[in-house]
Amino acid sequence: MPLVEALKRYGQSVPVRFHMPGHKGRQLAHVIKDLELNLYNWDVTEIPGLDDLHQPSGPIKKAQEKLARLYGADESFFLVNGASSGVIAMVGANAKPGDEILISRASHKSVLSALILTGTKPVYVMPEKDENLGVYTQVASEAVAEALRQNPDVRAVFLTSPVYQGFCPDFKLISEIVCSKSKILLVDEAQGPHFGLNLSLPKSAGEFADAWVQSPHKMLTSLTQSAWLHVKGDRISKKHLKSFLKLVTTTSPSYILMASLDMARGIMEAEGKVLTDRALELADIARRYINKYTPFYAVGAEMRGKNGIYDIDLSRLMVNVSGAGYTGYEMERLLRRDFNIYAEYADLYNIYFLVTFSNSKSDVDGLVKALSTLKTKAKLSNSIIWPDKLPKAVMEPRTAFYALGEHLPLEQSIGRIIKDALVPYPPGIPLLMPGEVVEQEHIQVLSRLLKSGGHCHGVTSEGFVQVVAEL
Repeated sequence: MPLVEALKRYGQSVPVRFHMPGHKGRQLAHVIKDLELNLYNWDVTEIPGLDDLHQPSGPIKKAQEKLARLYGADESFFLVNGASSGVIAMVGANAKPGDEILISRASHKSVLSALILTGTKPVYVMPEKDENLGVYTQVASEAVAEALRQNPDVRAVFLTSPVYQGFCPDFKLISEIVCSKSKILLVDEAQGPHFGLNLSLPKSAGEFADAWVQSPHKMLTSLTQSAWLHVKGDRISKKHLKSFLKLVTTTSPSYILMASLDMARGIMEAEGKVLTDRALELADIARRYINKYTPFYAVGAEMRGKNGIYDIDLSRLMVNVSGAGYTGYEMERLLRRDFNIYAEYADLYNIYFLVTFSNSKSDVDGLVKALSTLKTKAKLSNSIIWPDKLPKAVMEPRTAFYALGEHLPLEQSIGRIIKDALVPYPPGIPLLMPGEVVEQEHIQVLSRLLKSGGHCHGVTSEGFVQVVAEL
């Protein structure tokens, strides 16, 4: 049982967990203890009295109604196929095959699945960049306005907030722009299920969007793969949305996952403000001490108002390590190997830690202590330049997906049309989508990324990529 043995080794090592899921392997309340004790007892199917997720009329319906009230939605839905299923359903319910949808290029790769399954045509808008941190930031409201001006037939606008770094756009202004053009606003808020529960956190997209999806397993206490979807207003057909949800949801939904969602909702309804205050306090301690006692830079509130960033989730800890001579990949391995500290993820210049109310002060103290033992090295050269412009698209994603393909070494793929998306992962933001042409700058970015220890979905372990076959 190789997977079981690997999980045993991980658990027995008593790691310090700054990665998702948000529960960090700890029981926050007696309700979670109930779930652990009844794991097999509650693993059931749609028997009388336990309702049916695909047509709820009993306890599932009541649980979803409580969820909608908590987040200010007209209706909310439990998702057992992850937030990705919610993303696909939002797009599918609001755009027919051939319709155009405006999408932030900083969107998660689940949007690609939506484009392929629905036949929707993407119109991309580029986010801003922070050259010093080496990351894309957020989409500026001006960019959204200009994209809608140039593409008046767009059916809906799809944005992601927060991105992995915790950056949020100006939703108030963007929603005004979108509404003035009679478009629909859809938001992937998977990383922000705690938004709207504390005034010290960014406002939830739910205050402005027509529909939004969240992943409570990331920052709250539900189990991995569980999520929820919210909708409000009358600009989206709720009937059509429900129909599309059925298409992307298993016919054997896990009652364990649904129970964990109901528990997460109940916990946040009862203690959301207190618990998110705890998370913010822990993150603040870590940020202040890292900036004071280590050679690294923990990003904070000073990012507001720069590069398309309107607000920032300060419970997320983004630490720049390149200024002290380390790559994020190097730092992630070092912390894991020498200190048993597991980060959420790393990129070339930074490392990321998810701080939730399930973390402890000793977790934060251990992280600061570990980082304080490290010394500055020679500063890294800025050898990756992320593209400023969109790639050249010659096929729709769906067309490229169904085309015949062939595998080529990455360095020999210049000028070819990508069939399998190239997605540095994490965070899962595509560099090249199916139907786009590989250029020299893309090969340079990926080569540097891979040589530095990064990973990219779509590039095999042998360094091959899949392109559209030339007939």
